[in-house]
Amino acid sequence: MELRGLTAEGCDSHGVLEEPSCIAVMAVAACSGKRPKRGADRGVAYERVDHGRELRMGDLGREELEEPVQLICISAERRGERSGVRVLGGFDRAHLHLQLAAEALDPPEDVNRVALLEATVQEIDVVPDPGLDASACVGELEGEVRSACSSAPPLLLRDGEDTFDRPIVGELGDRGHVPSLWREGVGTLAQMADVKLFRAVRYAGAAGALAELVAPPYDTVDAGERARLFTRSPYNVVHVTLPESADEAGSLYRAWLSDGILERDDEPAAWLVVEDYVGPDGVARERRGVAVSLAAEPYETRSVLPHERTHPRIREERLRLLRAIRVQPEPIFLLTDARLEIEVPERAPDLEVDATRLWRIPDLDPTALAESEFLIADGHHRYESAVELGAELGASGARVMALVVSIDDPGLQVFPTHRVFSHRRDLLDTRDGEPCADLDEALALLEEEPFARSAAVVYRRGSVELVRGSDGELDVDLVDGYGLDGIRYTPRSAEAMELVESGDADVAFLLRAPRVEEMFAVARRGERMPPKSTYFFPKPLSGLLFHPVEP
Repeated sequence: MELRGLTAEGCDSHGVLEEPSCIAVMAVAACSGKRPKRGADRGVAYERVDHGRELRMGDLGREELEEPVQLICISAERRGERSGVRVLGGFDRAHLHLQLAAEALDPPEDVNRVALLEATVQEIDVVPDPGLDASACVGELEGEVRSACSSAPPLLLRDGEDTFDRPIVGELGDRGHVPSLWREGVGTLAQMADVKLFRAVRYAGAAGALAELVAPPYDTVDAGERARLFTRSPYNVVHVTLPESADEAGSLYRAWLSDGILERDDEPAAWLVVEDYVGPDGVARERRGVAVSLAAEPYETRSVLPHERTHPRIREERLRLLRAIRVQPEPIFLLTDARLEIEVPERAPDLEVDATRLWRIPDLDPTALAESEFLIADGHHRYESAVELGAELGASGARVMALVVSIDDPGLQVFPTHRVFSHRRDLLDTRDGEPCADLDEALALLEEEPFARSAAVVYRRGSVELVRGSDGELDVDLVDGYGLDGIRYTPRSAEAMELVESGDADVAFLLRAPRVEEMFAVARRGERMPPKSTYFFPKPLSGLLFHPVEP
C-alpha cells in the first residue's frame, strides 16, 4: 500500500503557509478500551528524539507497509488532545492518532467532538517499531505535554489539520522564533548528570611560560587585548578561542598536538581550582572549585539549568569553532547545591599562573556531584553549542569541561551589573521614585528593601532617588522597563557614577547583587533572566586545561 496524499479542505482561511511540513508518525495499537500495559524492559521517560530518522509526509510515499490504518486526528495543543495524548516536541513531530481502517469512526460519537475530514488519508499502512510497545507508549505519554517547538517548519496547506490549525498558528505567531534548547522533560524529576574525570590536554614545556599562553575567556577580550595576546606568543590560546577562522583554529590546534606544544595526560583526573581575587567591591576573597568533565545534555533533562538568555549568532559562531577544533579550551562555570569537601593539598600546585592554582585530584568520586543540581553561572553559549554538536555526533554525544563551585563556598560572590544611560533626556527629567538627601541614604534604603519587590537607586548629577517596582519583579526587569536605548553596563558603581558626573551619561541605575537562590528559582521555573543580569568574578582563565569534546 502507499500514501496517496492529504486533503486541504477548510485550511486556507486560517492563513497556513504553503511550505513543507514535517510530521512524525507514532504507531498506536488498538486496545479495546482497556488501559494499555507497558511491555517488558521498554520505557520512554527520557527517550531521545532521533531527528535524523524522522520522516516527512512526503517520505512515506510508495513505502511497503503492513496493516492498513486511517488517520483519526492530530493532537496539536492542550485543547486539541484526544484521549490525553499530547504533542511531544512541537508540531513537526506531532503524533498522528491512527486506528485500523476496518474500524470506521462515526464523527458524532467522537469523544472529543472533533469533526473529522472525509478521506483525509486515502491509504496508509504503519509498521510498528519493534523496539517499542505502542500501547505502552500511549500510557506513558498520558498527561504529558510539551509546547509547540518554534523551529517547526511552516504548516502545509494540504496537510488537512483543519480542526487544529487556528490555535496552532495563533500560538506560534509568525513562527520566527529562535530554536530553543529548553523543552519540558517527561515528569518532574531531573536526570542525573553525567560527571566524570578526564584526561586533560595541557601546554608542554616547549610552549614557553604559562603566563604567556593563557588568556581571559573569549567574551571578555576586546580587539585591543586580542591583538596584544596574538603577538605575545604564537601559542597563546587566543589563537584558538578568537581565531581568524574556525578552520584555521582547527588546523592550528592539531599542529600543536603533533608538534608537542600540547600533550594529553595519560590518566583521567579532576582538578582542584583555587582563585584568589579582589572583586569589584574591593574585597579580597578566595574561591574554590573543581574542574570535571560533564556530558552536554539538553536543558529538558534538567541536569543542567540555564539562567540567562542567549544570542543565536554567538551560539552559531561557537558551534562552528567547536566543530573545527573538537576541544574545549576553557571551562564553563557551574554552580552546584552540593558541598565540595576537598582539602587543598599540602604539596605545590601542578599548575600556577597569576592568582590561580590547580592540583590534579585523580581519586575524586564524582557521585555526589552527579546527584546534585547544576546552574550555569557563565558559559551559556558554549554549553548550548556543545549540546548541538553532541546531537550531530550521535550516540557518543559531546562533553564539556566545567568548573563547578558550591553555592556554600565562602569565596563565591555574585555582583550586580549596573545600568548607565546616555542621550536619554526622558530619563534625565523623569522623577519616579523617593527623593533622597544623598547617595548614602539612597543605598541604605535600598538595602532595607525586601527582595520580593524590585528596587534600584537612580543617580543623576545633583539628585538621587530610590525607585520601587512591583512584587515578584527582578531589579533588572524594573530598569529594563525604561528601554534599552543608550544603555551600557558596568559592575562597578564608582564607574557608573563617574560617567554621570563627567557628563558622558545622563543617569545611572545602581542595582543590588542578585541572590543565588533567586537565580535557581528562575531557572527551575524554566524562565530566563535578561542578559547582563549577573556578574561573576573572577572569570576562569582559558588555556590552563583543554578538554576534548569526545572521550
